Amino acid sequence: MTAAGFTLIEMIMVLLLVGILSVTLIPRFTDKKTFDARGFFDQSRSMVRYAQKVAIAQRKDVFVRVDSAAGDICLLYISTVTCANAVLADAVLNPADQKKFIQSAPSGISFTGSALFSFNALGKPNFASTLTLGVTGDGSTRTMTIESDTGYVH
Repeated sequence: MTAAGFTLIEMIMVLLLVGILSVTLIPRFTDKKTFDARGFFDQSRSMVRYAQKVAIAQRKDVFVRVDSAAGDICLLYISTVTCANAVLADAVLNPADQKKFIQSAPSGISFTGSALFSFNALGKPNFASTLTLGVTGDGSTRTMTIESDTGYVH
């Protein structure tokens, strides 16, 4: 008769591999800061792209306000208001919930600087040279660049 099953060596190797994988992979999934930083960066970049599209579609200026002190980014129709005190009529509406389009940074995540710029009805930004915005918080800084000639966000 042949015996069916695993040998002791095979069992020890499987346990050893599972142990090594758990030691290296579990900390990556329990530390949320990297995921939060990347998610907030992606949301911020998408908001800037959306601001350009809204400006073109509605044929009017759309302002992007980045407030590093408050950790907010918002889309507005008027440059003189802040993200916190904008009324519904002054803000671009979020298509998902029809509320003010504002994103607040998660705890420990922040912008590297503040900025206020706009896109005109042709999608062109109102600054003369390339603008770079950064999001930091997980030990690295992710940067988005807005081209001055075309408004391309990358």
